[in-house]
Amino acid sequence: QVLSEIYSEECDIPKLRALAWHGVPYDLRPTVWQLLLGYLPQSNKRRQETLERKRSEYFQHIALIFEARQDHQTEKHIKDLKQIEDDIPRTQSQIPLFRTEPLRTILRRLLYIWSVRHPASGYVQGINDLCSVFLLVFMQPFCSYRVTSEEGGLPDNINEIEADVFWCLTIIMDSIQDYFFPQSPGIQRALSYILYIVARVDSDLAEHFKTQNLEMIHFCFRWLNCMFVREFPLELVFRLWDSLLSMSDGIGTLSVYVGSAMVLKWAPELKKKDFNELVMFLQTLNTKAWTERELEEVLSRAYLYFS
Repeated sequence: QVLSEIYSEECDIPKLRALAWHGVPYDLRPTVWQLLLGYLPQSNKRRQETLERKRSEYFQHIALIFEARQDHQTEKHIKDLKQIEDDIPRTQSQIPLFRTEPLRTILRRLLYIWSVRHPASGYVQGINDLCSVFLLVFMQPFCSYRVTSEEGGLPDNINEIEADVFWCLTIIMDSIQDYFFPQSPGIQRALSYILYIVARVDSDLAEHFKTQNLEMIHFCFRWLNCMFVREFPLELVFRLWDSLLSMSDGIGTLSVYVGSAMVLKWAPELKKKDFNELVMFLQTLNTKAWTERELEEVLSRAYLYFS
């Protein structure tokens, strides 16, 4: 169904959103995500022309913003580039591909160009995690090895992939950029809403958090800042993003309900813990051995709270 929808003359986006909610095959993910984000037009005929134009625009950014950076760098650009350099070795460091210089060069370019073009926030830690997801997902169909765990070279079309990653990163960041402003006003609002949902569903748990002086920011900030990239095995992160991106009003919408479902899943255990135990438990959730079944359970809860 997904295959026939994305290659129809005019893609039915609401129908594609409904299909993507249930998960997308890995080889179709780049096209599906690009359609859901509005990077690719619904009309099949216009897609190649759009890709060529957007990729050409990005290649100009490389020349004018990255390669000629010495000509126009401000103190903020230099500071951002230093933070990017610090974060690159930490980005998906368990993956062989992310320890190679060619891939790190791509990541450096992507993050620097994005930061220069978005001076209101500039580069902030967490954007590297979001970028890494797009890189892995968009490369996988063109690699004969598993990009999340095995060694191998970059695909032949890596330049085009880099450009597509840049524009898709830009689109999701536009919808959550206030997460990355000073004092993170967008995340503060999201955390308040998670607490509201928790209190509505389980007032005893919310009261226990209050008694223990536990605030959502003690453990939820990273979930939202990185869109759960560090909370699950990567294959589950990709599956989660299928659902997050299927929402018509942006990736941030469902993430609040996923965060609420994550907290409420462990409610019986959490009510028995003191402040230190709560923080330790919620900052190091036992999700690394999860399968799709556990994630589907969280997504079902999240959708229930959303609706």
